[in-house]
Amino acid sequence: MRLMIAMAIMGLLGLSAYAAESKQQEEAKLGLSAGVDYYTDYFWRGSDFYGENRGVIFPFANYAFGESGFTIGYLGEYSSEVLGDGASQFEKIWYGADFSIEYAHSFGKTATVKAKYIYQWYYNSAEQNRKQQLNDGYDESFMTGTVSLTIDALPLSPTLMYSRDYYVDDYDGRKERGKDYYVQALFKHALALNEGSTLALSGGISYYNMESAEISSDPGTFKKRGISDVTLAADLSVQKGGATFHGCMNYAYVPDSDWYRSGPGAKANRHRYWAVMGASYSL
Repeated sequence: MRLMIAMAIMGLLGLSAYAAESKQQEEAKLGLSAGVDYYTDYFWRGSDFYGENRGVIFPFANYAFGESGFTIGYLGEYSSEVLGDGASQFEKIWYGADFSIEYAHSFGKTATVKAKYIYQWYYNSAEQNRKQQLNDGYDESFMTGTVSLTIDALPLSPTLMYSRDYYVDDYDGRKERGKDYYVQALFKHALALNEGSTLALSGGISYYNMESAEISSDPGTFKKRGISDVTLAADLSVQKGGATFHGCMNYAYVPDSDWYRSGPGAKANRHRYWAVMGASYSL
């Protein structure tokens, strides 16, 4: 029910973690880039997606169509335990393949507008739910549409982003399919340290309305809404030819109880820390 996803990443820390990748896409001759990122904790829209301190691997590939402003992309999502002791049955529900198409247009150095569509396909979810007798074997896949405006002419390049989700499965009419939305106010600043090295600093505050979290007939679920995350990130990237390597430190404060508690009586945890590291190559 929660995504992975590409836009969550790009929303929460993507402005910093993918700054080098975006720069590569602009400079690449063929417009093709691919790589992999590792997150020590998958924090997404106010929640630890797999639970606290559970790492996730994100392979990705993007293709930009020249000067048209259009980019198509793929983002995979796998628990890091697939390379260790083995992912849990719960984590296997959320193995994902996200497919996206984005259009971006810049008005000189004044502003940039973007529109993006993502289909977040959890291809294991129905089978894994049936195996565990969870959620009646339903498909957890969903779609996200996002629009954003960045004022490039202002200090810190403020960005306002709005995302709307739509779930493919309605749980036999027990689940709200199309009322979830996520609003972000983001800021960023990049510092050129030396040739090929950049330190990107970013922060933001987000509001998440998740009506789909409540399943009618299940008293243990409830609608969630409120300020889901206040984030800070510092991303250091090094570019050599077509290759880019980066490492990012992240902090999130979760102010709203709908997000920092996982269930009735759960211990509050308002603070999250995690690291990201990855590499990509552009052609």
